[in-house]
Amino acid sequence: MEQKSLAAFNQRGVLGLTGIALGTAFALAALQQLLLATRPSLTAASKPIFLNRSARLDPDPIRRREARLILATQQPNQLDLLRGQGWGRQGESQLLAPISLKLEALALAHGGQEAAAQKQWQYLVSQFPKAPPSADGLYALGQAKELLQRFPAHPAALAAALKWQQKKAGSLGGLHLARYGKRWPGAAAAMAEACMKPERALAKSEKTLLATGLLAQGDRAAAQRCLGKTKIEQIEPKEQLSASTKAWERSRELLLKRQWARAYNSLSQLQPNKQSPPIAARSRFWMGLSAWQQGQKDRARAIWQNQLRQYPFGYYAWRASVRLAEKPPLPAQSGPGPLPAPLAKLRGLGLHTEAWEHWRTWRLGRAAVTPTNLWQEGQLRLAVGDRWLGLAQLDSAALEGAAGSKAQQALLEQQRHPLTYGQELGTAARRAGLDPLLLQGVARQESRLNTTVRSPAGAVGLLQLMPATAAELAGEPLTTAALEEANLNARLGGSYLKQMLGEFGGNIFLAVASYNAGPGAVKSWPNNNLQDLPELWVEQIPYPETRIYVKSVLGNYFSYQQLSRQRI
Repeated sequence: MEQKSLAAFNQRGVLGLTGIALGTAFALAALQQLLLATRPSLTAASKPIFLNRSARLDPDPIRRREARLILATQQPNQLDLLRGQGWGRQGESQLLAPISLKLEALALAHGGQEAAAQKQWQYLVSQFPKAPPSADGLYALGQAKELLQRFPAHPAALAAALKWQQKKAGSLGGLHLARYGKRWPGAAAAMAEACMKPERALAKSEKTLLATGLLAQGDRAAAQRCLGKTKIEQIEPKEQLSASTKAWERSRELLLKRQWARAYNSLSQLQPNKQSPPIAARSRFWMGLSAWQQGQKDRARAIWQNQLRQYPFGYYAWRASVRLAEKPPLPAQSGPGPLPAPLAKLRGLGLHTEAWEHWRTWRLGRAAVTPTNLWQEGQLRLAVGDRWLGLAQLDSAALEGAAGSKAQQALLEQQRHPLTYGQELGTAARRAGLDPLLLQGVARQESRLNTTVRSPAGAVGLLQLMPATAAELAGEPLTTAALEEANLNARLGGSYLKQMLGEFGGNIFLAVASYNAGPGAVKSWPNNNLQDLPELWVEQIPYPETRIYVKSVLGNYFSYQQLSRQRI
């Protein structure tokens, strides 16, 4: 009996110990999974020591690849970072593995290992024939026709089409660019040549396609030559005022006539709750001011306070803040952007070029039209350095209501107001005794923060200075190349803005207007509303361009101030 009890006790002990061991193992496994799940995300901002550790030791092959890709973009020609990686999970491998192979091939070519690079390109194209990086492979392998057929909108295909046009003439390259890349550098010459020197008779639709492409490049004369007897007006896009724009113009006329009650009713009928944030902010502000002018001050304050809570950015937020004599609420922290998950992944890894190439490939060169698409493409353009079109698309996205929540508004405003050339503009502003954010706001409107922009009138650079004005400020003639230098342009532009402020007694409305229209024109305008109703003075500016300019610059200034509060 004792022996049976002892055996049973031992059995229970063994089972107990086994249970404890298994429980411990499960707990450790669960703890390991928890620790793995809570690891910091790998991004381009991750510290090098963390990236190097993850590249070597992380148990997840995808995270090892991500770390190596980030390091490879930060440390060019580090082939060891890219070699010998497992493909990982199927979905992720289709996204990241081709990029790894592409970067390795580029590094080999850069290092003079042409034969090895060619083998790598061939391997990439064979393994991942539909992946966008394979377009680079086809380009490197000289397979132009295959490239144009398989990846027509990929930047490599546009480069191949231009090269084809330059070497072989005819119409193939020009027609391809007109269809998929009207704004590609060099496309204008290729499209003009394709139209005027075709190797075969072009169909009417093909001539129209080429002419439309030339119009997009701003070459109206070449477009008309391409069309021949067909009048260019037949293909020009006709700009028509939207119903909401017409409605605003009717309300604006009432405001200018100081018919405050009628203006209030007209603005309320525009249904601000259904408008995009910038338009809704405008309607709300003027409803508040119309109520104020009728002696309904409590109603006006309530309207403005509600406006600031919902729309804390831009020109009308500034004016409501001034009218209330209080700062608007701190903007919401930035929320998630609208990029599809694969593109967001590439952006997060610092693979901006690859994200843009994927976007072009997937969209087949179709123009971004919807608010969401404009926002998506705008931020992708910004990431690859195309601030001119990128910021324009983000502006359109904001105007058309791409951002729904306040967090999204904050994110979009942050993207619309980058601090590009912040150091140069800041130094110039402090030297002139200006707020750096004001000069940043002027540069944002003048050049969209591009140093090589030239206006049709001849203005040059970051702050769009006329050569004669720049020479007067500098005390010597300056070349266009000199004016394209950011530090010099910022210094002279800051000096000129300071002059305008001095000339108009520090009045920011007059100074900013004169920066655009010239002090002589501004002095000729009536200013009877300037003290009590500066907003109405702005609406009375006889030059539509300057009217928009003043609101844009001062709106930029206030948005930069708001975003600086958010960053603190």
